[in-house]
Amino acid sequence: MKPSKEQEIIRRIFKDFQTSYNSRSISKLVGLSHVGAFKILKKIEKKGIASSKKIGNAVIYSLNLANPLARKEIELSLLIDAQNHKRWLEEFKDLENISDFVVLFGSVIRSESSAKDIDVLVVAERSNFSKIKEIIKKRNEVSNKKIHLILQEPEEFKKDLDSRNKAILEIIKTGIVLFGQDNFVRKIK
Repeated sequence: MKPSKEQEIIRRIFKDFQTSYNSRSISKLVGLSHVGAFKILKKIEKKGIASSKKIGNAVIYSLNLANPLARKEIELSLLIDAQNHKRWLEEFKDLENISDFVVLFGSVIRSESSAKDIDVLVVAERSNFSKIKEIIKKRNEVSNKKIHLILQEPEEFKKDLDSRNKAILEIIKTGIVLFGQDNFVRKIK
């Protein structure tokens, strides 16, 4: 399933929350004219999903995370993104019910064939760490590429996020949230 341009814009603004986007800058990333992007941004602003702020001559848009509709739209865009990576959903399905969220990231997203390993961030309660490590160990035994696991507790992830840890910010920006989109949105909020 291909995301709509609206969903793509919402996902981009959410995942790259450190960047200020206007219609021109977002249009280049989603393959639209700046007029097309402007219309979508105005539409989501009217729905209360986004808000705008004038800075100089530019109008900058951000998502209204206090709005439950905005959070659901973000979750939906992340879910659609994950559905386009069915192989990885299947590969890591055993992690779904024992983790808060799972994010696939790194070279495997850009080019599966040339990637040397599989990078995955799993945020879960410490009580599930041993189960998660065992699942990854078993997957590594049958996988032709090594799985590199980053395992964090929710508080540790939030601390890294608040301190603007470059590695975590890059994972958020470029990664695919395979499971736990709702928890992921709550943590970023």
